[in-house]
Amino acid sequence: MKKIIFIIACFIIISAAVFGAYKFFFDNNKAEDVSKSDELYVCPMHPQIHSNHPGVCPICNMDLVLKENNIANKDSDSLSKADINKGDVVLSPSQQILANVQTEKVSIKEYRNDLSFNGYIKIGENNMRHISTPVSGKIIKMFVNFEGQMVSKDQPVFEIYSPEIYSTQKEYILALQNLENAKNSQNNLIIEQAESLINSTKTRMSLWEVSDEQINELETTREVKNYITVHSRYSGVITKKIVHEGHWAAAGEDIYDVVDMSTLWVIANVPESEINNIKMNQSAKITTVAYSDEVFNAKVNFISPMLNSETRTLEIRLDVSNRNYKLKPDMYVKVEIGSAKYEWNILIPGNALLRTGKMDLVYIKKGNNIFSPRMVTVGGERDGSYLITSGLQEGDEIVTSAGFLIDSESKIRSGSSSQNMEGMDMEKDDELKINKDQDVMEDMKR
Repeated sequence: MKKIIFIIACFIIISAAVFGAYKFFFDNNKAEDVSKSDELYVCPMHPQIHSNHPGVCPICNMDLVLKENNIANKDSDSLSKADINKGDVVLSPSQQILANVQTEKVSIKEYRNDLSFNGYIKIGENNMRHISTPVSGKIIKMFVNFEGQMVSKDQPVFEIYSPEIYSTQKEYILALQNLENAKNSQNNLIIEQAESLINSTKTRMSLWEVSDEQINELETTREVKNYITVHSRYSGVITKKIVHEGHWAAAGEDIYDVVDMSTLWVIANVPESEINNIKMNQSAKITTVAYSDEVFNAKVNFISPMLNSETRTLEIRLDVSNRNYKLKPDMYVKVEIGSAKYEWNILIPGNALLRTGKMDLVYIKKGNNIFSPRMVTVGGERDGSYLITSGLQEGDEIVTSAGFLIDSESKIRSGSSSQNMEGMDMEKDDELKINKDQDVMEDMKR
């Protein structure tokens, strides 16, 4: 009897173990099938292609990528009361950390619309001068021998031999002797004639740029020289040396070109859209690559009356003080013209704005880790920040990092592109729904 009871007990135990093992493996296979049925495969290049099993995209033949659709469905079910709009993206805190999602709250700041243009340095035409011969003759000595040499006013620049100067000096000495003799005769008429001859001779030498010091020296020494020293009447830089020693020059012939480079011109081209912001005598700041840490002050002194029809730009000219002669002609510069217009409005970092060409948008963070696209209007840009004139309010929390990743996720989940977002309501729309029973791959095979 005990043996029969033992056999029955063993049979019951073995049957229970077999049933339990069968139940365990059957439930696992069923859970795996359910899990597989929840899997969603999409094409990275064509988000509208969906499938519940692996495969390739029928458009570009790329492998379909597995999306954690079951998690998305769970998030969608748990956030159904949060009114998820089309294009919204739900990211868990761990997903936000992995994607390096950073946000900041929008605030109102001061925005000054400073204008920045590219320009170049040019020699001011009103500062160009010539050093020429006052009288015909031969250049026998030059004190300025190369271009780029600095000269100052009244500095000797060359000596010229001139027969006319020589004869005029002789006449002047004779006139002085005649005046002395006339004074001894005490004849007023002769004295007046001698004085008149002295004055006319002296005037002629002055017109030939013989200095008063040279004339006084001639009166004192009574020694006639067959040359005179010509002094520069201007200060500046020699930009061109035209002749050399031994050259026979005509009266008035140019010997040097000299430019006063203490003040230079800056030429800049202003786009047609910014012409209204440029005014005469407007202050500006000039910066260069060569002296990146220095700022040169300038002022608008000319606005061209003609618009360049090819570039649609207007040429403006600014006077800039050439401190220590650091600025050089043909040097490229950056022109920043301060605008008197400023306003208080919303400023956002440049990384927060997504520009698609047809519209501008940012992603704002709503409750329950929902990120929603928002169309905005850009009013200007300055120092890497954008002025937002509409679309945002103070206190909105916007995405400043990983915005492009969220935008790509939004396109995949909604099966749309940024261009398609332009016509949709980004504030309220139908909930995002995924039809698990629909297999696009199977439908295309039929």
